[in-house]
Amino acid sequence: MASRTRSSRSSGSSRRKSRKQRNRKPLWIGLGVVVLAAIGVVGWMGYEASQAQKAITAATGEAQDLQSQITSGDTDLARNTLRALQQSTTTARTRTDGPLWGAATHVPFVGSSVDAVQSAADALDDIAQRALPPVVDTAQSLDANTFRPKNGRFPLREFAGLVRPVSTAANVLTENRRRIDAIDDSAIVGPLRKPVQELKDKLGTAQQAADAAAKALRIAPRMLGADGTRTYLVMFQNNAESRSLGGIPGALALVTARNGRLSFNQQFTIRELGDFDDPVVRITDEEERTFGSLIAEDIRDTTITPDFPRVATIARAMVQRSLGTKVDGVLSIDPVALSYALEGTGSIRLTDGTTLTSANAVEILLNTVYARFPDPQVQDLFFADAAQRIFSSVLGGRGDSRKTLEGLTKAVDERRILLWSADKTVEDDLAGTHLSGELPEPSTTPHVGVYLNDTTSSKMQYYLDWRTTVKSEGCRTDGRQTLVATTTITSNAPADAADLPQYITGNGNRAPRGDQQLTVRVVAPAGGTVDEVQADDAISLDESGRLGTRPVAYTAYVIKPGQTVTIRTTMTTGKDQRRGAVVTTTPGVQSFTQDRRFPTSCS
Repeated sequence: MASRTRSSRSSGSSRRKSRKQRNRKPLWIGLGVVVLAAIGVVGWMGYEASQAQKAITAATGEAQDLQSQITSGDTDLARNTLRALQQSTTTARTRTDGPLWGAATHVPFVGSSVDAVQSAADALDDIAQRALPPVVDTAQSLDANTFRPKNGRFPLREFAGLVRPVSTAANVLTENRRRIDAIDDSAIVGPLRKPVQELKDKLGTAQQAADAAAKALRIAPRMLGADGTRTYLVMFQNNAESRSLGGIPGALALVTARNGRLSFNQQFTIRELGDFDDPVVRITDEEERTFGSLIAEDIRDTTITPDFPRVATIARAMVQRSLGTKVDGVLSIDPVALSYALEGTGSIRLTDGTTLTSANAVEILLNTVYARFPDPQVQDLFFADAAQRIFSSVLGGRGDSRKTLEGLTKAVDERRILLWSADKTVEDDLAGTHLSGELPEPSTTPHVGVYLNDTTSSKMQYYLDWRTTVKSEGCRTDGRQTLVATTTITSNAPADAADLPQYITGNGNRAPRGDQQLTVRVVAPAGGTVDEVQADDAISLDESGRLGTRPVAYTAYVIKPGQTVTIRTTMTTGKDQRRGAVVTTTPGVQSFTQDRRFPTSCS
């Protein structure tokens, strides 16, 4: 009996074990199928992604070709390239679309990367389908020669015909730039991060250019006198004697615009304009504490404030009071910008026989002239002659208009050309562009300004070089960052600088001849604070001063030939300023990248 029981138990156990094994078999098979399916899906998505990447690479090359063809006015070739570009962007979009891609956006770790790829592909295709066709259709009108004055007159009717297609392109680019900017680079894994970052940069550049072009085409007819004569004050800033916006206003001119034609009306010097016993406009207590009252009493000091619309309104008031001339706007330009324009116009021969080229204009206008002509009045005549001849060459459409336009665009990007209009409609369109020279509105981007001013009454900043970098050292929960701005300033003056002409070195009252006494104002982000300033060999540190909601740190020092000075300013940004800091600085003699962005420590 016992034997039968053990036997039956053994038999039952075997049957149960067999059933379990049979039950597990479908489970393992099912899991295997799932794994194989998952591998297949991943492989399929990887293949699709690789095809999308190839399509985006092709689109990049086609976009570059298209830009060149539009600039040259080759409409037929541009249309063919556009069709190829649209096919590439559509391929990139469809290869990254569908239910599986949509589901993948919710998968931890890789979901954000998938979402980024989809957003990038969608944006590129939208730009190719909606923004570029109207631009290509007007390619013949968009070549560089369109903006070449003919017999001194700009083609206002052609400008008007370009407003709609360029504005359409600008709007689509702006819309898609917001989509791309919303992508969090830090959440992207693998090799996709770099292409998305490059797309952000390129799309940002394209959007800014299109937006600037659209605004320029809208305001050009009004500014060029389509509905009545306009008179503009032109200020030529001298970078050899630094001020926050570039340099002291040296030569001055009044230019008249009527029906698209610009002409020099009158040229005069700062000596002819004279000083004023009292401010020509009401200055605020804040301005007086930060800059002093001279910004509204002496035109040489108007550019101490880095806010160009404020500079323009003060300079306009000075000219109207002194000369009794109504001024409709103010244009500021420096010799470096003129040298960029000479790359297109070619060399210019002045009255005294001097030949100005893009290679020698800066040296002659900001240095050599003081050794050749000790008399300031002769210097003024030389500057006036150079400025008028270069302007006449540009307005006459001389040389390669494409290079001229590229040179002037470069000057705008470096904030060497600034424009203000008394017409509120025009000024509203200028707002937010590099041309406006205004302080940026408070935003999620912390803006840092570093501005130099000469207090030696010399022309020694021809030998000065400066750079600023910003490091974010922490991010608070409220989005405030701790920033450290490091500014290095180097004097490249020769060891025997004291032997240079006195008009270059100054008379030695404020600093030994050959040395430079400078002030540096570091403007912290809106709503932020200045926490600490450290400077080598500083003769004074003053953290008091404001520009609206921006605190200003002030440093003064003397720098000797060959010396390098370092200034470290620690500051805290405003609330919710989580993006990378952007730095704007005084344009000097050297070409440089303005408005540099530095990494943020906020995720």
